Amino acid sequence: MRSPFVKLLRCFIYLMALFTLCRVAFLLSLISELHPDTFSLFFGALYHALPLDISTASYLLFVPLLLLTSSYFTGNKLLHRVFDFYFLFVSLFYVLLSLSEIGIYQELHVKLYYNLFSRIFHPEEVLSYVSFKLFAAVFISIAVCGVSALLMYRFVTGDHPVPSSQSFRVKFLKAFSFLAVSAVLLVLGCRGGWQVIPINEGEVCFSKNACANDGAINALWNLGHSFIESRKSQQSNIYQTMETADAQRIFDELFAVEKDTTVSLFTLSKPNVCIIILEGWHNDMLKATGGYDSVAPFMNKLVEESYLFSNILSSGHISDQGIPAILSSFPALTFGSVINTAEKQTKLDCIGNEFNKAGYHTSFIYGGHLIYGGIKQYIYRHNFSVVMERKDMPALPSGQMGVHDSLTALLWRDSLSNFKSPFFSCYYTLSTHSPFDAPTHFPIGWGDAENSYLNSVAYSDRQLGNLFAEIKNHPLYDSTVFILVSDHGHRTPRNHAYDSKEHYSIPVLLTGGALKEEFKGKQNKRIGSQNDVAVTLLHQLNLPYKGYRWGKNLMNPYTNEFAFYTFNEGFGFCDNTGCMVWNKKYNRSTNTAATEKEKELLRTKGAALLQLLMDDFLAR
Repeated sequence: MRSPFVKLLRCFIYLMALFTLCRVAFLLSLISELHPDTFSLFFGALYHALPLDISTASYLLFVPLLLLTSSYFTGNKLLHRVFDFYFLFVSLFYVLLSLSEIGIYQELHVKLYYNLFSRIFHPEEVLSYVSFKLFAAVFISIAVCGVSALLMYRFVTGDHPVPSSQSFRVKFLKAFSFLAVSAVLLVLGCRGGWQVIPINEGEVCFSKNACANDGAINALWNLGHSFIESRKSQQSNIYQTMETADAQRIFDELFAVEKDTTVSLFTLSKPNVCIIILEGWHNDMLKATGGYDSVAPFMNKLVEESYLFSNILSSGHISDQGIPAILSSFPALTFGSVINTAEKQTKLDCIGNEFNKAGYHTSFIYGGHLIYGGIKQYIYRHNFSVVMERKDMPALPSGQMGVHDSLTALLWRDSLSNFKSPFFSCYYTLSTHSPFDAPTHFPIGWGDAENSYLNSVAYSDRQLGNLFAEIKNHPLYDSTVFILVSDHGHRTPRNHAYDSKEHYSIPVLLTGGALKEEFKGKQNKRIGSQNDVAVTLLHQLNLPYKGYRWGKNLMNPYTNEFAFYTFNEGFGFCDNTGCMVWNKKYNRSTNTAATEKEKELLRTKGAALLQLLMDDFLAR
């Protein structure tokens, strides 16, 4: 008779082996991220992952514990089948989850947290998000690891224990003892030991290399933790660290202006306004903002005849956070975007509404599918007169995400001619979104893992050049202002830390015939946020801006310089004294201010804004 203790122990060993197998696949697929200390970081991740793997395995073994206890006591063989089915499900789910992170991590440089995982239920978004090559590689990895896990399961766990013909009392005592002792051990395993504070992701972090740290975090633990945090965040304010009155006082001081005024940028009081939302452009793409000079030659040239805001940070890291930040001045949330919740997005202000009320014709054009991330519902709810996406366009050559920029730029240009002035139009580019399958000859080969992204930027840059070359000859150009702003940053060959200020650095520039000559070729170097774009524009046009409380007027010399951004379970707050980054998930923070007083002020200001942001979200 095999002891149930032995069976449970072998199941524990199997789960630990399964976690290691998937982790090896993850680290091997991202081996270039571990440079230059590849060997030590690879095996360091495997070693430091053990505490969180033990905790995850302990959680997963509670159901087998109950099944083993019941089958050992009753001898019911049906429970053995349930036991095997449970492990089959857990194994396949973990393999799918863990290896799916490869694709997510290569694109976003983050683990698969709950808000991203929920999009798996929209397969058309997932399939268009990754290249065929990457999808095939992940699929093959899942198949290999899945089959290996199933073969390993029977070999490691062995046969089911069969109770002997003992008296009811003896079997009951043995079963109860097994249940009690095992339950205590599993509880200790779940919380990481006897210590006061239970284990968390910070326990496994061992390096300054983000990929190695993320590789050490168990995929299932990470997903479960992010689900709990997301649910808690949407039910109560888990980021409340001070009295609401104190947080509000800090907010009021940050957004206070000695004088509500603005420096006028435009030659007309009601120019046509076009916002070109650049998909995933980073400031590293522009020489004028300290970036490369060879990736985007047209944009570098355009800077010379534009007014450039060179120190702007995006609010979040994905498109459905960037769109409401640009058009509604509403910041990204630590667990996702406000527009993912239908009842919340209806209560947002949007500059499209302000333009409608001012007599502008409004439009929004995108070559892909707006359904992603709730963007379509958000755009329609805010009354854009014309909305055009992939399904509304003629049969045109397309990639996985939709119609390439070379064609949508022409459609947008032609549509402007049909609009009655004044008009407000948003054109959202697409080709710089993964899987980067635009028809380009791939001239750039020095970015290694980022080559595809860099070439997509080069392609999109050429299409913008073609667009402006034609539109400058159009009569509407002299009465139009163009605002080019990225929806979020992107990973570049400079490999900025995911939570750093540098990662969120994005281009924002104004150009067009309606821009005053004295501002062309000039820069505004004040620290600002993507949330400030709408408020700055509304001030320029003397349109209502009071409902956009999270943005400030970048052209008011009396506004305070600062930017606030969020990421999964954390925030960054930057002003002219430094930058504070707080990461709840890893239980760590960095602060670049010079003095202790300045460091404390940065921390307090960031915490106050995060607290009030969550209060604002919950109240809507």
